[in-house]
Amino acid sequence: MRLGINTTFIMNMEPDEGLRFAANLGMRAAEVATCGIAFDNPYCRLDAVMAYDDERRRWQDAYAEKGIEIVSLSAHGAPLTPDRRIADEYRRQFRLACQLAERIGVRKMTLIAGTPEGAEGDSCPVWITQQVEVPFFRQVLEWQWEQRLIPYWKEQGKIAADHGLTLCFENQIGDMLHSPEKLRRFHDEIGPVAACNFDVSHIWAQGMDPVESLRYLGDLVQHVHIKDTLIHQHNLQLKGFTDSTYPITPEQRAYTFTIPGWGHGGGVWREIMATLRLIGYDDILSMEMESEYMNIEEGLEKAVAFLAPMVLERPTGKRWWQAAQFRELWEEAD
Repeated sequence: MRLGINTTFIMNMEPDEGLRFAANLGMRAAEVATCGIAFDNPYCRLDAVMAYDDERRRWQDAYAEKGIEIVSLSAHGAPLTPDRRIADEYRRQFRLACQLAERIGVRKMTLIAGTPEGAEGDSCPVWITQQVEVPFFRQVLEWQWEQRLIPYWKEQGKIAADHGLTLCFENQIGDMLHSPEKLRRFHDEIGPVAACNFDVSHIWAQGMDPVESLRYLGDLVQHVHIKDTLIHQHNLQLKGFTDSTYPITPEQRAYTFTIPGWGHGGGVWREIMATLRLIGYDDILSMEMESEYMNIEEGLEKAVAFLAPMVLERPTGKRWWQAAQFRELWEEAD
């Protein structure tokens, strides 16, 4: 495993400065935001890098010169929104990002599945998690899954597979695939092109257990986002995990996202690192910084300082008992 940077979280810096900052922190891998973002993205101007070979080479060189490998492309957006203008643009960008990935030899894309409307003709996405015993809500949930989610991603999944990509869907709050159970069901219906981008912070923010979630998902985990969740118990007891308090007032929320170690201690994080190794994960740990009460650079610096000593970088190699030649003794005893 190795620490990497999600470029979404260094957008406050120009690419040369941001990549140098990440490299100085010891990050040697990047998850590069490419599409679905509502603001200018200097870390990958998708249309330009696909239209001009020289521009693409300059873009790749900017990462290579800092010793940072592009290991995944991010396509977080609103693919299932009923707003056709947004949805159509996302579809266009998604296809372009798939083409870019194949051209530069990247095999993983991170994204969310999205949240559709509740019925034909609606203009607002609807996320249903409660009162499913009421027939209307249950019918809406089934309609969203069968008529929106699955058909859309079967189509896009084929495009991704044709370009050699695995789609790593995040278990994000408010998304159709917010839980490990939903992710596995989705994978079973879509096929091997659909995997998991495991975000431990969203697991905690929904009251679930990350270690049990990792064990349940197993080799479906093909990408990992790293940030923590601070549970504010005094607010949680009044608002619950479905709290909709605006993040600009973090002191009023039931939970806030934060950097590793500021929500859960070292013992918990070491168990997560060990569990990732035990399920066979050996790829990027993509750092994010979504704390509302920290400077971005300071947050990333503290996050790396906390987590870097826990990252299992080397292959396991010989087990201790093999190195101590106990194996031969056991074989003789048998």
